[in-house]
Amino acid sequence: MSEDDLKHEAKSEAAPILKIPELPKPYYQDDYVTLYHADCREVLPLLEPVDLVLTDPPYGIGWNAQKANLPGAQRFADIANDDGLECVQFLFDYLQSNQQAVIFGVINFTHLLPYKARWICWDKRCSEKADRMLGSPFELAWTTRKSGYDRMYRVLHGGVVNANKGKRLHPTEKPIILMQKIIEQDFKKAQSILDPFAGLGTTLIAAKRMGLKAIGIEIEKQYCEVAANRLRQEVLGL
Repeated sequence: MSEDDLKHEAKSEAAPILKIPELPKPYYQDDYVTLYHADCREVLPLLEPVDLVLTDPPYGIGWNAQKANLPGAQRFADIANDDGLECVQFLFDYLQSNQQAVIFGVINFTHLLPYKARWICWDKRCSEKADRMLGSPFELAWTTRKSGYDRMYRVLHGGVVNANKGKRLHPTEKPIILMQKIIEQDFKKAQSILDPFAGLGTTLIAAKRMGLKAIGIEIEKQYCEVAANRLRQEVLGL
C-alpha cells in the first residue's frame, strides 16, 4: 500500500468532529433581558448559572381554557407540553442542589419535589366577597428555601380582573407585581433571574423593572412576540 493510500485510510478512520451545541439566536434582547424562542430542554444545559429560577411550568393536566370556562376562552390555545410531566421533571433535574428557585403549580406534582421546603401562597382574591369570582382563589408555589417561614402575597387577579391591566393574553397569566414582590422580599440578593417557561414575559418584565438581568425561554412563538412587545415598552431599570 502506498503512502498516499495509508494517509487516505487513516483520514477515513478518524473520529468525526463533534459539533458543540450553541445557544439559539435570541428572539429578543436588550441590556437586561434575553428571550429565546425554544424548548427549554434544549437551552437550559447551555446556560450559565443564575441566582434565581422563577417560573410557572406546564402542570401536566391537559389544561384547556374552554373546559375551564375561562372568559374569552376561544382566544387561548392549549398549553404546550401540558399533556405530561416531562418538562417539570427535566426542570427539577436541572436545578442544582444550591440553586434558588420558586416554582408555581407544584400542587399538581408534589410527588416530584426533591425535598420539603418553604411555600408561597398567593391570595388572588384578597377578600371573602371576592372569593366568589371565577377560578381558584389562591395558588401555591414551592421554593427551595429550607429555613424561615412560609409566605403570603395578596394580589387581586382572576376572572375578569387582570392585575396587569387590559385583556388576558395567556390562560395562566401571572401579575408582574407578584413576581416583583417575590424577588424583593424573598430573594433580595438575586441579581440574575431565569424563567424557562416565560409565557408573556411576566417574570422578565418584573426583573427588568428592578434593574436585574433576566433570561427567558418560551416554546410558543405567539407568546414570544407578545413578551417581546411588552419588554420593548418597558423603561430600563434603574
